Amino acid sequence: MSWTSSNYKYSVTVKNNDLLRASFNELTRQTFGFDFVDWYESGHWGEMYIPHSVVDGEKVVSNVSVNLMQFDMGGVKKNYIQLGTVMTDTEYREQGWNRRIMERILKEYEGKADGIYLFGNDSVLNYYPRFGFRPSKEYEYYMPWNYGENIVPYVIEKVDMSQEEQSERLYDVIRNYSGDPAVRNQNDAMCMSDNLGLYQFWMAAGFGESIYYLPETGTYASADAEEGVLRLHQIFGKARVDIARLAKAFGEAVKEVVLEYTPVHKAEFLVREHREDDCTLFLLGEDLERIEKEKLRFPVLSHA
Repeated sequence: MSWTSSNYKYSVTVKNNDLLRASFNELTRQTFGFDFVDWYESGHWGEMYIPHSVVDGEKVVSNVSVNLMQFDMGGVKKNYIQLGTVMTDTEYREQGWNRRIMERILKEYEGKADGIYLFGNDSVLNYYPRFGFRPSKEYEYYMPWNYGENIVPYVIEKVDMSQEEQSERLYDVIRNYSGDPAVRNQNDAMCMSDNLGLYQFWMAAGFGESIYYLPETGTYASADAEEGVLRLHQIFGKARVDIARLAKAFGEAVKEVVLEYTPVHKAEFLVREHREDDCTLFLLGEDLERIEKEKLRFPVLSHA
């Protein structure tokens, strides 16, 4: 099949075409079981998520999306690209469309980012290395927990994200991530910044049901406690949060705290290799070699 065929076209404007966007969402539902309808209609689909699609007439048949990612790493800004929503319609597979999209993206963004990465499932372990990607480990920081009597718990308030006033307060804190770089984040050593739209996607996808406000620090925490494990997805805000005090606020049932981001104060935690079923991190670029060398983890809320 030729790129110049009268039927097959390459598009990066799916978002702005009603028919193509509907087809893109249908293929996403068929492949992954979700879509971007609510995200688009709420106005949260911004300019940092860019589908690169092969279109047959008015049908999206293959896609790789470019996510423009900015991270604050100890006061140093890094610009990465995360590839995602990699999919091909079943009737169009084995024709090389996805490969062609990948080649075009890598050529287009060559030299324009500090690194490119993606998360792939076990069925493609041999696929991405063809483009220069290599598999990488990530690391998980955790704290075995006992309910110390001398630890004073934080007061935490559950946030109702369905209330616009409450959700906007959280989003204002997130927006301030891109403020004065001299005021470093005291919690997250690899903090995603300037990507409010992706945070809003995850809030609508379920993480918004577990947001807590800490009046003492003026920060927010996304956290779930289940079966004795407190999974701390993210701390929103630059003021330092004492994880032991936060853990105690969730009650005596908590026996372990697991961070789903990289803490600034690593020495306070134990560390182990992070493992996730059917999911492997692939990296492209020397700068991203720091993930293994420095035992880092991309925040769970930065996955796209």
